[in-house]
Amino acid sequence: MLRMPAPDRLRVKVSGLYRCDDLQRALEALPAQAGALRMVSANPVTGNALVVFDPQCPLDAVLAALERCALDHGAPFVGAAASRPVSGKGPARPDHRRNGRPAAAPRPKLAAVIADTVRNKESWHALDAEEVLSRLSANRDGLGAAVVAERLARYGRNVLTEIKPRSAVAMFLGQFASPPVALLGLSAAVSIATGGMADAVVIVGVVLINAVIGYFTEAQAQKTIDALGKIGPTHALVMRDGVKRSVPLEEVVPGDILVLSPGSYIAADARLLASNRLTVDESALTGESLPVDKRHTFVGTKDTPLGDRKNMLHMGTIVTGGSGRAIVVATGRHTEIGLIQSLVGEVKTPETPLQRQLDEMGKQLALASSGICAFVFGLGVLRGAPALQMLKTAISLAVAAVPEGLPTVATSTLALGIREMKKRHVLIRQLPSVESLGSVQTLCLDKTGTLTENCMRVVSLRTPELDIGLSATGEFRSNGRTIRPAGAEDLRRLMQVVCLCSEVQLNGDPDRSVPPGSQRVDAEPLSADASGRSGLEGSPTEMALVEMAMHAGEDVAALRRSLPLIKTVHRAEGRPYMLTVHDTGGEEHLIAVKGSPTHVLALCDRRMEGGGVPVPLDDDTRAAIVEQNELMAGQALRVLGVAYGHCRDTSTAAVSEKLVWLGMVGMEDTMRPGMAELMAQFHDAGIDTVMITGDQSATAFAFGSRLNLNDDKPLEIVDSTNLDELDPDVLKGIVRDTTVFARVAPAQKLRIVQALQANGRVVAMTGDGINDGPALKAADVGVALGNGSDVARSVADVVLEDDNLHTMIIAVQQGRTIYRNIRKSLAYLLSGNLAEIEIMLVATAIGAGEALNPMQLLWINLVTDILPAVGLSLEPPESDVLKEKPRAPNEKIFRREDLLRLLRQSLVISAGTLGVYGYGLARYGLGPAASTHAFMALTVGQMFHAISCRSERTTVLEKRAGNPVLVSGVAATVALQAFAAVFPPLRGLLRLTPIGPADWAAIAAGSVLPFVANEAIKLLPSREPESENRA
Repeated sequence: MLRMPAPDRLRVKVSGLYRCDDLQRALEALPAQAGALRMVSANPVTGNALVVFDPQCPLDAVLAALERCALDHGAPFVGAAASRPVSGKGPARPDHRRNGRPAAAPRPKLAAVIADTVRNKESWHALDAEEVLSRLSANRDGLGAAVVAERLARYGRNVLTEIKPRSAVAMFLGQFASPPVALLGLSAAVSIATGGMADAVVIVGVVLINAVIGYFTEAQAQKTIDALGKIGPTHALVMRDGVKRSVPLEEVVPGDILVLSPGSYIAADARLLASNRLTVDESALTGESLPVDKRHTFVGTKDTPLGDRKNMLHMGTIVTGGSGRAIVVATGRHTEIGLIQSLVGEVKTPETPLQRQLDEMGKQLALASSGICAFVFGLGVLRGAPALQMLKTAISLAVAAVPEGLPTVATSTLALGIREMKKRHVLIRQLPSVESLGSVQTLCLDKTGTLTENCMRVVSLRTPELDIGLSATGEFRSNGRTIRPAGAEDLRRLMQVVCLCSEVQLNGDPDRSVPPGSQRVDAEPLSADASGRSGLEGSPTEMALVEMAMHAGEDVAALRRSLPLIKTVHRAEGRPYMLTVHDTGGEEHLIAVKGSPTHVLALCDRRMEGGGVPVPLDDDTRAAIVEQNELMAGQALRVLGVAYGHCRDTSTAAVSEKLVWLGMVGMEDTMRPGMAELMAQFHDAGIDTVMITGDQSATAFAFGSRLNLNDDKPLEIVDSTNLDELDPDVLKGIVRDTTVFARVAPAQKLRIVQALQANGRVVAMTGDGINDGPALKAADVGVALGNGSDVARSVADVVLEDDNLHTMIIAVQQGRTIYRNIRKSLAYLLSGNLAEIEIMLVATAIGAGEALNPMQLLWINLVTDILPAVGLSLEPPESDVLKEKPRAPNEKIFRREDLLRLLRQSLVISAGTLGVYGYGLARYGLGPAASTHAFMALTVGQMFHAISCRSERTTVLEKRAGNPVLVSGVAATVALQAFAAVFPPLRGLLRLTPIGPADWAAIAAGSVLPFVANEAIKLLPSREPESENRA
């Protein structure tokens, strides 16, 4: 059967797809082989496949491609047998079958089947740049205001199709779609059959009230969940009338010229016009973590698969490196991601692992309770009880036995927890992240900007002849005396080189920019006046160097005017230094270099004396420089080597020329306050801390030691220079005991995270830079700082809005607390429900009549259970929540030991209630009076049990934070119970009798004694392994 909900998509039945994961993968890989198939989503559970294709492509070709794939996997293509779609247009496909089986006719290649049918489609990736400009009536200077307005009116705003959320009506009706509600309906029908019309009306009323409460709870939770992930860029940089302008994303139109740089959000589908080592993170579209290279010179064919179109950029992706310009070819719902999103008719929030686990638990409980209730029914009938009455009792007991909507309890608790975290500046962007936070075992920390203030300051200078310290006020001192750098030629030249080999912009120097053909690959992001340095804009490192030169009296602007920049060679993997070439006005050009001391030193064959004369660089001096570098790095300083030279030819990188060594600069990036204490808190919580930095090993080791990253154990450090050459299994072994990774290139962060995960660790990764994106996405919990790049914030699961790593420990605390609170709510509900089953089972088994009538069971389950459960879901963190080890990610919410504990608690509660019921039987005999005693004792006993459920190990005698919501919930429930006892209509409905003072004493004893017993049991030694202890 075929269904075509739109001209460019169809839903088709493939019987061989059922429970066939191989065929699912093959079908979903089809778009990579044929350009006209935009997307295939195959479901091995239903056996259906949803196909999105080019509307210009005939349906026959689409079906032929799908059939070929199915037949290749030995599966019949049922959908192809239909002579015509249910809706939509398309020619009938002949049925090439022989004896009920597909004919073995030769089949053309898939690309040919599809691509040859598409002739009139505008394939932007198959056109050169000038042709694209011509067809869009645009030029490289951008569109004019009038053209933009006209195209905005023609094509509409650049927004994706609004996905319809679940309607309020659907959400309300969903409250009735559950087994307990079905059982209640059956109970109402039985009541009508037995003449209990009033009972039926009450049951329906209770169902409606429960539905209203469930609706408002779910609506609030859904509102919180819908807000997740609503973070990201709002503007795009485009050319308009020859001027760069930042415009709202929704106002981008076809023909606009996008200006691209690291961190740029791609506002629409676009064809590249120019590119310089451009890389793009396409994970939002393809799921691929690694950045993809893009080239404007690439020209594909019409059938080039989407993933291989190197000259195309797509909406929702992000530039991770390089630069370029691109012309917009599609906006809004016409983009690739817009076509995919338009398939979604209604949003359904994916279930978290915990929700799936609870759903499965609910099914198991329903099955078990059904068996028990059937047994109770049979036993009652055998003992002579009326069959219809026992049927009502059994149905009511079944309703009471299974807490309604276990996954909803988890969703509501998670949503409430997310709102609480938001108050503490923790923004959760993915619902499962709340669960993962409680399981984090390893925290990978990016040093710069996370552990430090990202505000560099030069504190030390070393030349072959001088050891100089720089004070916070900019005073240069050596051997206890103040010196003037301008008076020493070697120092003056060093100051000039660090100003020239720099991209720091000055006020009054607006034209200082990277020359054409250059690319920024330094991992440090640019920041405007990040440290309060007046008139400087650039990376923290380069601003610190220029500020030092200014303190030395250097006129930076005049220096740059006298030595104009010709060429820049940036830092890159395998080239840890930056080099610039400058016009001196003569035949030779000046080369300025700064970077890794050892690498820069290897380029030098001379050094400069204090008088400004270069002299040969001998081995002893080299060894002394290396020793000085290690000494400075050992003080946790970031050390840069500085050199200069001359060249005639600027067409090469000019590094083959031997340079003159000038000296080293040591910079300090101040550690954020309280970092060492914070690391101790993570260690106490059972979380290993790992630092990842681009610093050299000695610097990283010194910094890591100051942080006590390895919790008083020897610090294990790995130099990551050759990390890419390691076999994955070897790397997996290395990362087990490594605390510090030094000299890490941006791409290597991803490998480190994946290697830790390969060891079974739950990994959280912090980051704030553009190049942190892949590692943040791969981590179990990606954590971005609030002031980080848009790339980091857009792929992270958690954003620390106050830019403070201390908030991370709060996030972990809240994650663990939320998980505990879900357990507490469920423990309260399950133990209470078990007690009800046990009471009814024992009473029926011994022929003691009905301890609880059907209406009382419904009252307990649908009225008195709700408020205390909500209160427990809002419990504040316990004092030891950060003293236990993280739970295993695959650990069941209730282990065997937990279930035994719940059974024990329920037996204690049911024993107390049965004791009161026995008292009632002895005093009043069988009938409503004894049942009233049991009803009151059980309800009040469950209120005491709610208080006991606040902790699994500590008693109520130990001091802990208050929970006003729980107290209010218990008080309200007790008030409802008292109201039921005195309000005649309600008392009659529940079949309650008056209770005397002596009776209340018995009820109090049956309620309080189980509470005391369960609290006393907590004081007994635990048999659980210490590593698995819970609060």
